Amino acid sequence: MSVRQVRNRKIFIMIALSLFLLFVHFRQINAFFIGAFYNKNNLNIYLDLINSQVHTISSEPSNKVYLKAVVKDANGKLIPHIEVNFEASKGMGTVQPAKAATDSRGECFVTYVPEYYYNLSPDANPRHVVITASIAGTDTNSTVKLNLVPAPVVFVHGYRETADVFDNLNEFISSKGYTCISLNYDSTLGIEHGAKELELFLQKQKKDFLSQGILVNKFDLITHSMGGLVARYYSASQNYLKNDDINKIIFLSVPHKGSVLASIGEEYFKDKSIKELVPDNELFVSIFPNTINGGLNNSIQTGNLLSQYDEVVTNESAALDKWGIKTEIFNVGENSFTVHNLLSGNILDAPNHKGILNNSTVFNRIAEMLNTNLPYPAVINK
Repeated sequence: MSVRQVRNRKIFIMIALSLFLLFVHFRQINAFFIGAFYNKNNLNIYLDLINSQVHTISSEPSNKVYLKAVVKDANGKLIPHIEVNFEASKGMGTVQPAKAATDSRGECFVTYVPEYYYNLSPDANPRHVVITASIAGTDTNSTVKLNLVPAPVVFVHGYRETADVFDNLNEFISSKGYTCISLNYDSTLGIEHGAKELELFLQKQKKDFLSQGILVNKFDLITHSMGGLVARYYSASQNYLKNDDINKIIFLSVPHKGSVLASIGEEYFKDKSIKELVPDNELFVSIFPNTINGGLNNSIQTGNLLSQYDEVVTNESAALDKWGIKTEIFNVGENSFTVHNLLSGNILDAPNHKGILNNSTVFNRIAEMLNTNLPYPAVINK
């Protein structure tokens, strides 16, 4: 082969390689030229929510909001490869990614991640956030405004009670700006039944809020007595992994290891739940220990309160020390443990056990717990 033929072959290979690279990187090259030389001042940008019916969101980081920005020219033609910058009001959460380029359809998609409501910037309006999409290098922008609210509070009552037992606490927490709702369930049908009712209730509440234009992903639970076991049973179940709809659980006088008083209660009541509350029941011996994290989900913020002379729950039974959760004890009344009350069954009236739901000091502490980050249960080895 002559020198000239070798040179021509090299030139051919170089041209072929260049064409191949141009073909492979055509979109990037095209995007570069559009971004560099297109007259962006003649472009328009439109930002909207993917779920356009939403106007309010529960402000906590798992409740992500998805948005779409569209870039068009003056004739309505979709323009690809245009760089767009995104930002949220300072201190009100973040937009991810902060920069994106429109695709072949002239669209780009981002996610707004809110802060916890109680961590929002004190310098900003705590009731709404403005999300802005701007065409890079221009003043052309589009905005979306969202109202921000705290996570809704759900009350879960205990054995042989109804949602009415929370009336005073409900009124107090509502006055602090929270939306409060209560689960009513038949507490005599067992803890597993109550857990299923709680799961269905939270799913329904999400749909109800969405029908009002409010996006809710997680709830804060305030639970009393057996209601705390119902919340634990649900949140430590495999079903919960799919739903992932609880942000916090605040336990009020919950018998985490059962109640010796349940043995006395068996003389008066014959239902499934009273048997499950006995300390050596399989619920505490085998069921809870074999669920997520030994029965206390480590992805849920947790608080634990107890009345000092609780007739139903001892300090030992209420303790969550195994998971590193402190038990806060409040004096809500006098000690009612007497031989007469025990033998007569009057102890079952449990004024201190219920008194924790009607105490101003406890109310203020619950409000504080709703308004700050709580600890997560430690991960335990089974």
